[in-house]
This record gives sequence, C-alpha cells and structure tokens, in this order.
Amino acid sequence: MLFDSLNTAWKSLNAASMGIQVAGQNLAHVDTPGYVREQLLLGTDISKRYRQIDMGTGVQTLGVVQVIDEYLEERLRTSVSESANSTTQENVYADLEGLLKELSENDLSTSLDTFYNSISNVLNNPETTSYRDMAVEAGQDLADSIKRIADSLLEMQDGINKRVQSSAEEINKLTKQIQQLNIEISRIESSNAGGTANSLRDDRYVALTALAGQVNIKVTENKNNGTVTVTCGSHILVDGANRDEVYVDYNTDARGIAKAFLTSGAMRSKLPVTAGTVAGLYEGRDTILGDYATKLDQFTHDLIGEFNAVYASGQGLTGYKSTTSLQSIDDPDAALGAAAFSYPVRNGGFDLLITDAKTGVSVTEHVEIKVDPVPMTDPFSLDPAPTAQGTTLNDLIDSINAIEGVSATLTNRNELKITTDSPEVTFAFGNDTSGFLTAMGINTFFTGNGSSTIGVDATIAADPAKFAASTGGVGKDTLNAEKLAAMPETKNAAFDNLSVTAYYRSIINRVATDGGTVHAVSAANTSYQETLQAQRNAVSGVNADDEMLNMLMYQRTYQATARLVTAINEMLTSLLTI
Repeated sequence: MLFDSLNTAWKSLNAASMGIQVAGQNLAHVDTPGYVREQLLLGTDISKRYRQIDMGTGVQTLGVVQVIDEYLEERLRTSVSESANSTTQENVYADLEGLLKELSENDLSTSLDTFYNSISNVLNNPETTSYRDMAVEAGQDLADSIKRIADSLLEMQDGINKRVQSSAEEINKLTKQIQQLNIEISRIESSNAGGTANSLRDDRYVALTALAGQVNIKVTENKNNGTVTVTCGSHILVDGANRDEVYVDYNTDARGIAKAFLTSGAMRSKLPVTAGTVAGLYEGRDTILGDYATKLDQFTHDLIGEFNAVYASGQGLTGYKSTTSLQSIDDPDAALGAAAFSYPVRNGGFDLLITDAKTGVSVTEHVEIKVDPVPMTDPFSLDPAPTAQGTTLNDLIDSINAIEGVSATLTNRNELKITTDSPEVTFAFGNDTSGFLTAMGINTFFTGNGSSTIGVDATIAADPAKFAASTGGVGKDTLNAEKLAAMPETKNAAFDNLSVTAYYRSIINRVATDGGTVHAVSAANTSYQETLQAQRNAVSGVNADDEMLNMLMYQRTYQATARLVTAINEMLTSLLTI
C-alpha cells in the first residue's frame, strides 16, 4: 500500500510540474500575436481493488490542448476579410478625394468657374485681345486639369493592378506555408505518440488569418490528421499536403483599361473573390475609380460638344484665310450621317461669312447639309441592308467651291481644307444648325472627345483674336460670348437638365456621399472585428493574472504532495527499522 501511495504521489508531482510548465508557457506568450492559450488536461487514473475495496491510484495527465473556439475563429476570419475589403475601399476613396482636391483653389470646379468668368471678362472688353487671350489660357488650364485627373486615375488603377500582383504573391506565400504546416502537423499528430502540435497550429492560425485578410476563405479541419482544407468559394487553395498556385491574368474593359484579376488551378479559372484586400482592390479600381473616370470622360465629352456647338457659330475679331478640319473622314463619298463622328451631324447647315477687305463687301452664303435616317431593315428580307443617304463630304466640297472667294479641298488624310482665293479675302463661320463644324473640328474651341484627349485648338491658342465672341459678323458684337458665359447658369439636357457646373458638382457630391458610406461601413466592420477579437482573447488569449493563479495552485499542489512523500518516507523508514 505504501508503495502504491508513493506512486500516487509521484503522479501528483508530475501533474503539478506539468501544470507549472504550461502556465509558464502561457505567461511567456502573453504578448505573442496569434498564440492560443494552452491548458493541461487532468483525469482520474484507474483504480485498484484491495480486499474488495476500490482504491484510487491518483491523477493522470491526459495531454496539453489549445483552448480555442473553432466557430469563433471562423467568424473572426470572415470579419477580417470584410474589414480588409472596406478599409481598402476607404483608402481608395481617400486617394480619389486627395486627387480631386475639391474645395481647394486647384480643384476642377474652380477651373470651370475661372474659365467661364474669363469669358464674362471678354464681354466687358470686347475689343481687347488680352482678355480673349486670358479666356484661351483659362480654357487650356481647364483642359490640363481634366487631363491631369484622367492621367492620375489611370496611374492609380495601374497601381492597384500592381497591388493585385503583390496580393497574389502574398497568397501563394501563405498557402505554401499552410501546406508545409499541414504536413508537419499531420506527421506529429498521426504518430503513435498521439501528441498535439500546438506551436505549429499557432503558426497556422496566424497564416490563415493573414490569408483571410487577402481573400475570403473557408477552413475545414480533418480531425483524423489535423490538416486543414482552405477554399475560396468553389476553388481549393490548400487541401492537406496539396495546394493550387494563384496567378494574375488581365482583361481589358470598354475604355481600354487593363484589369488584373486572380486565377487558380490548371485551367487558371477566375478566383471568386468577394472579400478581403483583393476584393477591395477590385472595387476600388473598377467601381470607385472606374465609375468616376467614366463619368469624367462623359462629362468632358459633353462639355466639349456643348461648348463647341455654341462656339462654332461665332466669329472673332479676325477671320480665316485658311483652315483645316481637325477630324478626317474614312470615305468622302459616304453620307455624313453614317460617318463615325464623336458628335452627331444633323439636317441643317452652316453659314460662310466672306469679307473682301479691298472692296469692303461682306456676303453670307449658306451651305446646306442633308442627313437622311437609315431606313429600318426587314429582318426577313434577303436584300442587303440599306445605307444612309444624304450629303457627302465631296458634295459639301462642291457646294463650297460654288461660292465665290473660297475653295475647299481634301487633304491626303481626308481632312476638309477651306482657303480663300485672294489675299484680301477672309472668311468666318456662323449659324451652324447641323453640328457639322463641331463634328469635323472646324472653328471650334476645344479639341478631343474625352478627358484624356481634351485640349484647345492650336489656331485659337496662336491667335486669341479669333475667339468667337460675335454672331453678327467679324468683330461685330458679343452675343456668342454671352451664350458661352451663361452656360454655368443654363440648364442643358446633356447634363441631366442641370447647368454644366451644377452637373459636375453633382458628380463630386456623389463621390463624397459614397465615400462617407464606405467610411461608415469600414468603421462598423472594424468595430465588429475588434469585438470578435476581444471574444477570441477572452477564450484563447492569455490572462497574466489567471496564469499566475494557476501557477500558484500547482505550486501549492506540488508542496502538499511533497509533504505526502515525506510522510510516506517516514512510514517506510519506521517499517524497515522495526
């Protein structure tokens, strides 16, 4: 019996020693990120029967396990993905707002106001070329501001593509780490010793959390060998000792912007990313930046078209001796209504105002343009599809050549060139009801058709006196400038029945509103993640006070058991000396 008691005491001493070791291990990792608190499992050892009496044989150590709530871990990983997603979007909005610099002296709204104000100054000083020069410079500054934003948006989107590439490298690094940990954990936990690879599991939890920060994942553990399977949607990233590499492929959107996206597997199919940093990068590039870029492009397209449509019907202080269209046409014998212009040509025409300086005679000649709609095609007809009818560019050239004092020709690039027949003759344009001048880029202020191509016509930049402020003839009045200057207060169907400046402010207000919404979502996701992290810390984290109490408890157990050993030793000594 005494020897059995000594064995019982030995088990108690061993359990107390292991308890102190576990408490010390926990205390050593009180500040280690991702560490999961360990716990010593104790149980009652098998009993022995002495003379029909069952006697206990002491305590047995069942193992050291991690204190962890797997369901909570899964929720935490999901929250990490959602938080990373919204935080990334919030950062993109911050970058966009920093680029736009609204409410500053260098924002696009200020450039718009400055431009239209400069046109108002022309009204007050119609005969002073310097004010027209200032209007041209303000227009160039506006065009430069728009192009700067457009170029910066492209750079930001390209930067996001590079971040997607970096995320792919990080994902492959993490999945490879998880794969290797799976192999080591399986080797240890599948052995006959039946141990638990707690430290390796800690490393795997950290890697899984980091992976969740990149993409949405689901983790399933194989209870037989301790390995995990990690999936992203329907795609398997890691399965025990196997893993799939993640790649980066590209496609091009309607605006010609290259977009990087993640693929995986031998078929390199698109990874169904819905959360994490990568999802935030997708959303930031395609929706936040992409939508604004599209709206800016459309706004600029309409700004150019609507401004030029008014401007092209005006005259400056001087006329033209020669001018060449900025646009060309593929087939000069095709109807103008079928040409691929950025701005439409309609039924109507325009005036040519011809002045002979020698005689002082000015005449106005009207050039008619007819654009017939393309008839509907019968889907069951075998006849070839009808083509547009109406005025062709060659027809227009013939009409201009029939006017005394001017000639029209085609350049070798199919541009329209109009010249005077005499050095004393000049010409100007007016009353364009067809949109032809805007479509071809003749007597226009702005060039291009979007945010990346907008500019100011080189002719007007070189000779600001040609700024078309008049509608009654060369240098006659400022009626055209009045129309142009009134655009910031004039509602326009092209701008959703808002003025040009009000419409742009509506775009900016939308950016601010959406940015505020994302900020609120990000704050909510971060708060939720912190709540789950606090719950996780309460379950799996190390509390120094608790571990000190555990250490004290095991120390007292060890001391009490040592006294038991001393008592048994004294009893054995007495027995052996009798």
